[in-house]
Amino acid sequence: MKDRLRIRSQHRRLIDQLKGRLIFTIGLLVCCFILTSTVGIAAVNNQQQLGEQKVAIHNDISVLLQSMVDQETGLRGYVTTDTPTFLDPYNSGRNQYSQIFQNLKARLSNAQFQSTSQALDQVDISAKRWMTTFADPVFTKMQAKNFAEVRDEQTQTQGKTLFDDFRAKITHLQNASDDELANLQSAASLTDYGALAASILFAIIAIFWLSQTFSRFAIQQREQLSLLQEAAVAFGAGDLNVRVEDLTDADMREVGYTFNSMATILQEQQGALKDRDILEQVSRINALLTDSLNLTDLMEQFLRTILPLLDIQVAAFYLLDRQSNQLRLFASQGVNTEHIQETFALGEGLIGRVARDRQPFMLTSTQSKDATYFQIKTIYGTVLPAGLYHLPVLQGNDLLGELVVGSLYPISEQTRNVLNVAITNVAAAVSNTQAYAHIQAQAQELARWAGEQEEANRVLRQQRDELSALNAALEEANRARSRFLSTMSHELRTPLTSIIGFGQMLLRTTAKSPLTERQTGNIDRILKNAQHLLTLINDVLDLAKVEAGRMDINATEVNLADLLGSLVEETRSVALERRLRVTVDVASDATLIETDPLKLRQIVLNLLSNALKFTEKGGVTITARKHTTNAGQGDSEQVSIAVKDSGIGIEPELQARIFEAFYQIDNSNSRNYAGTGLGLSIVREFTTLLGGKIEIESEPGQGTTFTIILPLHARDLQSLQDLRLNTLTRQDLPPPRFNGGALSIPLPDSSSLADNDEFLVVAIDDNPDVLQLIAASLEQSPYRVVGVQDATQALSVIQALKPHAVTLDIMMPKVNGWQILHQLKSNPATAMIPVILLTVLEDRSAGYVLGADEYLVKPVARDALIATLHQLTNTYAPLREETGYQVSTLAMMNGEQSQSSSLKPILLVHNEPNVHELIERLVQETGYDLQEIEGGKDVIQLIEQSPPDLLMLFMQVDRKSESKEADGETIVESHSSPIQEASPEEDM
Repeated sequence: MKDRLRIRSQHRRLIDQLKGRLIFTIGLLVCCFILTSTVGIAAVNNQQQLGEQKVAIHNDISVLLQSMVDQETGLRGYVTTDTPTFLDPYNSGRNQYSQIFQNLKARLSNAQFQSTSQALDQVDISAKRWMTTFADPVFTKMQAKNFAEVRDEQTQTQGKTLFDDFRAKITHLQNASDDELANLQSAASLTDYGALAASILFAIIAIFWLSQTFSRFAIQQREQLSLLQEAAVAFGAGDLNVRVEDLTDADMREVGYTFNSMATILQEQQGALKDRDILEQVSRINALLTDSLNLTDLMEQFLRTILPLLDIQVAAFYLLDRQSNQLRLFASQGVNTEHIQETFALGEGLIGRVARDRQPFMLTSTQSKDATYFQIKTIYGTVLPAGLYHLPVLQGNDLLGELVVGSLYPISEQTRNVLNVAITNVAAAVSNTQAYAHIQAQAQELARWAGEQEEANRVLRQQRDELSALNAALEEANRARSRFLSTMSHELRTPLTSIIGFGQMLLRTTAKSPLTERQTGNIDRILKNAQHLLTLINDVLDLAKVEAGRMDINATEVNLADLLGSLVEETRSVALERRLRVTVDVASDATLIETDPLKLRQIVLNLLSNALKFTEKGGVTITARKHTTNAGQGDSEQVSIAVKDSGIGIEPELQARIFEAFYQIDNSNSRNYAGTGLGLSIVREFTTLLGGKIEIESEPGQGTTFTIILPLHARDLQSLQDLRLNTLTRQDLPPPRFNGGALSIPLPDSSSLADNDEFLVVAIDDNPDVLQLIAASLEQSPYRVVGVQDATQALSVIQALKPHAVTLDIMMPKVNGWQILHQLKSNPATAMIPVILLTVLEDRSAGYVLGADEYLVKPVARDALIATLHQLTNTYAPLREETGYQVSTLAMMNGEQSQSSSLKPILLVHNEPNVHELIERLVQETGYDLQEIEGGKDVIQLIEQSPPDLLMLFMQVDRKSESKEADGETIVESHSSPIQEASPEEDM
């Protein structure tokens, strides 16, 4: 019931809308009637005033003429009889002339009577000429009794001539007044006609508005009926789930509601409603609803509608016969079929030409004598109406037919626009009916193909399943490859770190153990090949990290001139060896760029190395330019860096493949150029990671130009950093705990620490070789190293020793470096101790976000490690009030190293048999008093008996051990504090 009330409410609103438009139209018509009546009354009043004015002017002109005639008659009688009585008409006429002249002058003072006023002035001049030249002299002579001279024929002839001139001027005045009054009447009539035309136009607009209102209402009703028809057709076809959507019209919505209710009931009773009569009735309804696809009825109705609507008199529709390729008359309205040509070939006559050209054409007849030149064969033969408009019926570019409309009057632009829009619907209707017929003709053909299609679908499904399984296997293989590359790269970098570190330590010979030239050469070759292997591993790891989406971007401002200059210096030896010239050209406006300096350096270095490798003579040029491109809604600034060489060039068909991983132009066994094929692949991936792109221009034998285009300003990396931070903070970090009991690691004696001016550094790494390498690297420096191999004891050692700095590895068992870093920075007692992340992982953003003071990637050069420690300990070196150990900051800043007169004892704890040889060398090279122990079980007891100055732990803890001394799990409980984001002053 509520739905019905709502429908009725909407129905009333629709009626009100129609009523409002009708009232508006009637009001507009009433206004037109009032305007027309007002204009008519005003026209009548205006004509009446003009008539009265014309009569008054004519009367004044007649009286003016009569007054002059009276003067002339009285003067003639006086001259003839010499009787003064005849002067009475003369005197009264003169007075009357003056009065009438003034009245007439006043009437003609309006600007509309300019010609009449000028004619009146001429009349006055002629009258005064007669008075002064003839009448006044004659009167004077009569007073003097000079009758003979007055009555002389010559004198009388002169008077008559002057008076005749006056009469002519009067006649001209009469004509001028008549002309100007006629013009005024014409102007008033034109104004009246214009107002009348405007009223008629308003009436036409009102009628058109009313017709459009009802037409729009009819269209809406037709659309609603079309929805109901589609639903009924689908329901008749057996789709009992079809429902009519909400309709906007109230009556149609009620019908739709009824239809939906009926469909629901029929669907619920489908099992029971199997009566044959009901099924036949549904079939008849279905057949009845398909009658709307009759093209003949559709075109007849269309032509009958457009004739009165567009004010045209004739219309014809020609349908294309595809078999004969001719246009045949299909439907017409207002056409005499006895005088019409029913078929046209394409290009024949005007109809055939329009169909061939597929362009509308407007033919306009003319009334001149040259009309015979426009006689073209049309539906009227050689007779043309005033306007004839031809429209091809097109579906896309496919010709379906042609519509021709004609009118006895010129066809307006509005009519042509309406037809241009309507012809699209006609084309759709014709296409739909033809498609329906074509579908019916192909029904049996489709039935025959159904079986074959089903078989094809089965084969396709089988192939799809096989492809899905293959794709899953490929994805799993790709993930396994990435994991393998990442794992193997890390596993290979760990021993390489020891190889490079110990090799560099061997090169730092002392006076006690100098190396021979051959030994030095062998070590150099070991280091060179280890560095080369490390570079290859880094390339593989970088490529794997980029593919996995785990490569970070650390953007900062980079001086391109300095960076490119340093790269040229780095490759100078190669260029000199190959006798090549390397030049750098950086534009003044492209000096600075915001990007990741390490990745940009690797990109340009790879391109420069490739250019030097594949160039035999000539040189290499590096240019940097800034330019602006129009991207998206605004301009963006970019910097292009081009590396151009004069080398062997690249074949066009190979230019797209050189960026593939491990691809090389020369893949033969006897290739001339070494390499792994990863350099350009890394260049492309890094360039894309930095928001840029790479372009290549090359000709074989002419050289190659690689151009990288990067944004001038860095992209926003805050969201990436937030994601890394959230990922790290969600890890299961073990809560820091404080154990008030004794520490499980021996500590140096405070008295021995107080005698040294060295800085204490705690190194945390599960690899004893790395700890040994760090200790060896910091020999003969202001730093003393306490190594911690068991990560679970790191917090206890750091809290107990309060070192000047901590080096920390990331990948360690039990407790990883991220967790230790978080615990250090969350504890107020250790938060100010500088932490250097020393690892093979390159995840700087995460390290800095969690509070690391510096991030170094293994292997680390000794000078870089010492420089980093100098910087951090100068800034953050704390005082050891508990132990009495203080740092001489001034001595360290000046690079001075205080030498103790007597070396202190060091306790070295390890469980690696192969570390013995290294320990012996340390004893020989440094002179320290070292005491070894191969287990951690009796460490505390030994320290209590003989406290050393320094304890170095290189012990690989047995993970299955449950002893307190073996695992060293004593973590001091800490208070939580916010994670501070550290921004390093220098990117290491």
